[in-house]
Order: sequence, then C-alpha cells, then structure tokens
Amino acid sequence: MGQSRTKMKIASRQGVWFTLVGGAAAAMHFFCLLLLVQYAQLVPVLANPLAFLCAFVISFMGHYHLTFSQTHYSWFQALWRWLCSAVVGFGLNQILFMAGIKWFGNQAYWWLWIIVTIIVTVLSFILGKFWAFNEKVSHETSND
Repeated sequence: MGQSRTKMKIASRQGVWFTLVGGAAAAMHFFCLLLLVQYAQLVPVLANPLAFLCAFVISFMGHYHLTFSQTHYSWFQALWRWLCSAVVGFGLNQILFMAGIKWFGNQAYWWLWIIVTIIVTVLSFILGKFWAFNEKVSHETSND
C-alpha cells in the first residue's frame, strides 16, 4: 500500500507540474503567435511553427527538471525523445489549426489555437510520461 500511495503522490505532483509548465509553454506559444501575426504580419499558419519553437525550450526544460524529474534518461536522450513527442503533438496541432483556419478564416486564429492546444495536451502528457521521460522503476531493467 505504501508503494501505491507513493505512485499516487508522484502522479499528483506530475499533474500539477505538467499543468504549470505546459501553461507557461502554451502562454509563450500564444504570445509569440500573436506577436508574429500582429507585428511581423505573418499569416497564422506560418507563425504557428515559429511560435512552437519558442515554446519548446520552456516545455522541455520545465518538464525535464520539474514534471518528469525522476527520469533515468540523460538530458540528451530526453531532449530527443521530447522533441519527437512535441513534433508529433505539434503536427496534430498544425493539421487541426490549418483545418480550422480553412473553415473559419484567419481572423479566428486565436480561439482556434486555444481549442486545438487543449485537444493536443492530453497526447503530449501521455507521450511525455510513458515514452520521452519514461520513469523506470529501479528493479526494472531495460536497454532502451
């Protein structure tokens, strides 16, 4: 029962950190998106990938050091795994974002981005927890 309680504590802590770090990264993404559209005059579909790159730095550093700090992967291994996870999430984000822009027009980019980001967040957590930062229990062995 003690091990189960410890796992629940870790999961709860991860949920809080995932929300805070993800919120900070999402805010950076959204802020950069707005700046690139409003001031650099980029169309939203082109501004979104650039904004993603800015947010990725916050996302990786926060998740590596806070959310999934129990990982046994090196910084470099986790970076590549999180990059792959983030690219998959962003690919889905961009496809849904582009479809929304096509249906509703460029003027709807900010609320479309919010809806798409909420949808993709769950996938990002699953890929982060179970693959990118996979927290191996000490009695398990793996060559991964």
